[in-house]
Amino acid sequence: MPFENSVQDVMHPLSSYVSIDEDDSVEHALMRMADAVKEKKPPYLIVVGSDDQDKTVIKGFVTPPEIVFGMADHFLKGAESIGPIFWDGQLDSECREALQKQVREIMTPIKACINGAEKLMEAIFLLNTYQLRFLPVVRSEEVIGIIHMEDILTEIIHLASKKKA
Repeated sequence: MPFENSVQDVMHPLSSYVSIDEDDSVEHALMRMADAVKEKKPPYLIVVGSDDQDKTVIKGFVTPPEIVFGMADHFLKGAESIGPIFWDGQLDSECREALQKQVREIMTPIKACINGAEKLMEAIFLLNTYQLRFLPVVRSEEVIGIIHMEDILTEIIHLASKKKA
């Protein structure tokens, strides 16, 4: 039987990411995302908060789409009935308002996670089921990393190239 990597074999460790508190402003998130890019880290922020026992836990993620589309949320509410109207200076106006929101208002909450010892097929199943691009990886209820769809694609490419050889 051929050996297959587990989720923890292809995930990115948690130290590869920048975190932010769920109560922080979107403006602060934008600055943290810029810092992450400068540090050659992925432009994904891990959103942390407290659970019922005041233990720090991961609540969700902020990625570039949440930042960009978080600005459009306010604008789109008015566009539902009459359609969108665009004007000069609108981006600046919407941006100023959106930057004052709290991170929890725009973040994508965690919908699923996966144990690091699981096979990649389970990760594919969860990513597909919840329409996600990445999952938190856990060991004994502690988040140890993140697995991205691209990580699985890289593994598939590796398997395909081995098959041709």
